[in-house]
Amino acid sequence: MVISHAVFLHSGHKADEILSSITYFNLGDHAVNVFFVLSGLTVAGSFAKSPSITEFTIARGLRIFPALGVCALLLVLVGAIVTTCTPTQFLSDTRVWRYGLSTLLLGSAATGLPGVFGENPHPSVMNASIWTLKYEAACYLLLAFVGWLGFLTKRRFAWLLGLSWAIAGGVLFVRFGHDTTPLDQAARFWLCFSLGIGFYVFRSQIVLSAFGVGAVSVLFWLTIGSPLERIVSLFATGYAIVWLGKLPIGRLRSLTNRIDLSYGIYIFGWPITQTLMLVQPSISVWLLTLLSLMLAMAVALPSWLLIERPAMRARRTISTSIEVRIDRLRQRLISKPMDETAQHTRSMQPITDK
Repeated sequence: MVISHAVFLHSGHKADEILSSITYFNLGDHAVNVFFVLSGLTVAGSFAKSPSITEFTIARGLRIFPALGVCALLLVLVGAIVTTCTPTQFLSDTRVWRYGLSTLLLGSAATGLPGVFGENPHPSVMNASIWTLKYEAACYLLLAFVGWLGFLTKRRFAWLLGLSWAIAGGVLFVRFGHDTTPLDQAARFWLCFSLGIGFYVFRSQIVLSAFGVGAVSVLFWLTIGSPLERIVSLFATGYAIVWLGKLPIGRLRSLTNRIDLSYGIYIFGWPITQTLMLVQPSISVWLLTLLSLMLAMAVALPSWLLIERPAMRARRTISTSIEVRIDRLRQRLISKPMDETAQHTRSMQPITDK
């Protein structure tokens, strides 16, 4: 996604993104689709291992918001340095706090800061990458609800998948060519996320092979340009990336299991590329892409080590504390009517002389 965004931010033209003239989705779109598939796969496993809905929900929130909050704060600090406004003008502008609030509420990703990136080829937008996070959070909540209902068993989930895929696939088929509405995006991302859940639920039945990758690739190629392409591409790229992830890669796998840079790269990549374009407008697209990747990984590493991983490790402590408070509140609510009933019963007893 960083590569695709670097090409786009270098020229300012969406049509310049890699694969945009070949497939329905450009390279960045394919990367987002893959991100949702892998997210569904890993988060379904996380749900299965979570001792409670509370801990699962807390864990998902800690995965998104701490690093996102730090990212928003850092971008405000960078904005204060590179802005064309005076410090007083910048800090007194309501767009500064609106940007931070919008980011933490997973609102519009098109918001900007006063006097920042205004002369870039794609002006003013601080961090367009985060626009998908609201759909990611919605998928987390939907998974928690489905799991709470007990629909993650193979039989029940098969029915749920069939029904939801028919609806979401129908939306994408009928509305071919419409990408910007929330309905289309919700259908697209649910197909990807639920596909990932399916890979987890049916992991013992699904066969991952090079032949399978070849088969879905041919099917994808045959549907290019048709209303089916938008649907088939999601399944084809999802299957291929899960197969690729299962390949033996030796020590690299143990490293990737311990260090996850994906989210940091995801939220820091865009503003890093925008900053590079601001500092060096004449930079070549190749150098911009290389530097964006290197710097995004360099920032993502401390983000993982200092923010994301510690936050995730605190999930059990936080969830236990919340559950204890909920239990205390529940006990109070239960005991209060009982106390009132006991008092009422005593007041109704007849008074007798001794």
